[in-house]
Amino acid sequence: MATTNLTLTCPQPFLTASAYPSTGGYLAGRFCGPVTPELSCCLPCPLERWVYSDAFTYKTHVAYWFNVPALICQVFLLVSFVVLPEDKSGKHYLSVGLCVALVLLELSFIVPLGSKPDQCYNDITPRDMYSSLSCAWTGALLEAGSMAGVTWILLRSLWTHVRVCWDVRHTPLWFWLAQAFGWGLPALFLAISLPITGVSYRLGGNCLPNPHGAFVTWFGWLLAFACLAAVIQFITTGFCLFIYARNLLGFSTPGSSGIAASTSSSTPAVASTDSKAGDIGKRLAWRRVSKVMLMQWRSIVLSLLVILESVYFGTVYAAQVNSAKEAAKPEHTAQTEAWSLCLILNGGDKNQCLPLAQQLRLEESVVIASLFMASLIGLFTFALMVRWSMLVGWYELLSRRRRSRGPHGVNGNGDRGPVKHRGRPAKRLSLGRKLPSEKAGILPSPEMDMDIPEAGDVTRRHETTTLFDDSDGDVDDEKRRGRRRDGADAV
Repeated sequence: MATTNLTLTCPQPFLTASAYPSTGGYLAGRFCGPVTPELSCCLPCPLERWVYSDAFTYKTHVAYWFNVPALICQVFLLVSFVVLPEDKSGKHYLSVGLCVALVLLELSFIVPLGSKPDQCYNDITPRDMYSSLSCAWTGALLEAGSMAGVTWILLRSLWTHVRVCWDVRHTPLWFWLAQAFGWGLPALFLAISLPITGVSYRLGGNCLPNPHGAFVTWFGWLLAFACLAAVIQFITTGFCLFIYARNLLGFSTPGSSGIAASTSSSTPAVASTDSKAGDIGKRLAWRRVSKVMLMQWRSIVLSLLVILESVYFGTVYAAQVNSAKEAAKPEHTAQTEAWSLCLILNGGDKNQCLPLAQQLRLEESVVIASLFMASLIGLFTFALMVRWSMLVGWYELLSRRRRSRGPHGVNGNGDRGPVKHRGRPAKRLSLGRKLPSEKAGILPSPEMDMDIPEAGDVTRRHETTTLFDDSDGDVDDEKRRGRRRDGADAV
């Protein structure tokens, strides 16, 4: 670090390191450099105030505030899972686990908005988790929430894979293994990362893992789980397309019901029958593959969004750590000295020296984009997991309560009992009773409603979707369609 003054005091805006104790806060976060053997000068804390523009703090606060509506959306989903029946909410433990993980992640950005923590232990030293309770909580929530989110996405991809590709049925063992893996693994990495790596104020209002050992204890595993989830999801999607392509090309499947099996073509009648059977097999394969893809598209998009966000955020974090290491290398000392000299000559006006600070920081747009992505992932997840049936369920629930209370009491007449007409108690409406219009075939009866599985519930989605077994119902349906088409052609 260059200076035009060789006295025992540092020029503005730098501060003398010997004037501050060497204990307390995150000492490795100081930006100091020796000027003479007796003098070491440090840049005031926080460092981001000197290497980024004046609008950087405002943009980070805007990005943090986006976590508030994201948290409200996740709480709405969790309350819907608890209050509404399963056929309305599509409740599943994989969805619940992901929502809770995102709540933890969003809280790590919301806590600084309320606590407004002081990021500096003293004028040159940033705080760490031992000197700031807010730092400890935000850092722990960030690590636990991000790791838990990636872990539950991995579990969703894994369960979809074994259900679609291996036809594995759901058992209570899967539930308990998912809970142990989904919450035990983030807790384990948190217990390892905090004592070894620690967290401190390094960028923004929430604490980040320190560079020392962060890749081994947290960041590397985060990327590994995210990439593994992406690979499993791509394999599952590729398997569905492979099943269709195999039937499209006319290859028979082992253990099939004989729809696409090869037969002798010695006579025209046999050849015609074989051709029709092949067409039925292709249409049947396409129906099943398209059914799986339509039921799984939300999970696929959700997995890809969380994976891309995790990889991007992790890459930005790694690049930020690497930029600090690069700035400390001897080959970059000249550029650091030029930036320091610029600050001295301009009286601490950082705006005149920002082009020279590129070696000490990442691009401001990249950092802000990562914060917005981390904030918006909750809103994107809500948009993919919310279902129209949830809104219908809430409307029915609230309407039923209003009708039961009425304007003057529980039954609308100020008393607690049933309404009486001409001395006889009124008959209550039975949901199981069919109306005259239902008997005439005009309206469907409630008992006749079919329970159609939808996206968002991995277990129920796949109970009626099997790629291996040729169900007789699907085969007969395809044969009937084929006969209708043949009759139309004959006419």
